[in-house]
Amino acid sequence: MVTYNHIICVGAVYIDTILTIPHFPIEDEKLRAQRLVRRRGGNTANTLEVLKQLLDQDDRYSNTTTRSYLHLLSVFPAKSSPDVQFIRDSLPAVNLDSSIFRPGCRDAASSYILQNAENLSRTIVSVNELPELTEHEFISTLEALNSSDCEIPPLPPWRPGTFHFEGRIPDVTFACVRYLRKSAVYKDYKISVECEKPERTGIIYAAQEADIVFYSKLWAVKNGFANPRAFLEHQIANTRDNAILCVTWGAEGAVAVRKNSPNAEYDGRHGRDDMNEWAFSGGYVPATSGSAEEAMKVVDTIGAGDTFIAGILFGLERRDKSPLQHQLDFACTLAGRKVYQEGFSGLGKQMWNS
Repeated sequence: MVTYNHIICVGAVYIDTILTIPHFPIEDEKLRAQRLVRRRGGNTANTLEVLKQLLDQDDRYSNTTTRSYLHLLSVFPAKSSPDVQFIRDSLPAVNLDSSIFRPGCRDAASSYILQNAENLSRTIVSVNELPELTEHEFISTLEALNSSDCEIPPLPPWRPGTFHFEGRIPDVTFACVRYLRKSAVYKDYKISVECEKPERTGIIYAAQEADIVFYSKLWAVKNGFANPRAFLEHQIANTRDNAILCVTWGAEGAVAVRKNSPNAEYDGRHGRDDMNEWAFSGGYVPATSGSAEEAMKVVDTIGAGDTFIAGILFGLERRDKSPLQHQLDFACTLAGRKVYQEGFSGLGKQMWNS
């Protein structure tokens, strides 16, 4: 019997204008760009784009009995805005109707990215004149969806899905998470929270209520940690039982832990037995028939973290009985493949063809 569920991602969507330049400009210098790319960005939108590919491949090649509906809850300009159509076209299989549309606003949030060809550094200038999502709007939207033709949850047979929060406005994110925990409709949904930017310190309160937490290396380093495992060990006490915590560490891969896991085993490397299931995965290097130097040439790092999140969410959605190590390896390989190509196209097929 086929069952159905929903995955709802909450966060901002940006339209990215990426200028590849030969070197970082000097102030008041005129510089010709080598390339211009305009594409839809935003953490949760990127995650949904990749997640859709993975789900499609799984539906095609696996004996899955689950069908997942993807939703983006964001803030957009008026529905008539060309930017909204541009974003819709970039996410054809994702429902955007659960989002907030601001009448009278024409422009979506935008980022202008200077990508330095010398060292692949990225300098990002963003502008967002759209008022941020409020707690009231989040709750009203979910209540409306639950009574509309696009029901959440759908008609039986269904099973609880997942809410993933980018974690933009800490107090709003925390309020939304608390609402879900108390809701008769959504209390059994998994909740995922991203802790990316260390200046958003208040997001830790939402993370304490979450089932899955994603930390960036920058977050860990800014909080005084130079080792990913040591950082996660410091977080465990303030999280829910069975919570999964992940921290990405750039080219070195990622570390994850499931708190109080029934799959926990003796950790010989660290000389102790605990109740937590640990996973360690190194960085991905593609196989190539060319030179090693060519194999190591990074092409595009924009959205690598979002791709990693898609890999973990997919694993928890479709491989929830697998060891955490398998899920982390999958996500790291997926994110690693992404940085060796432009954009996100074809990542799902690569994972099934490899």
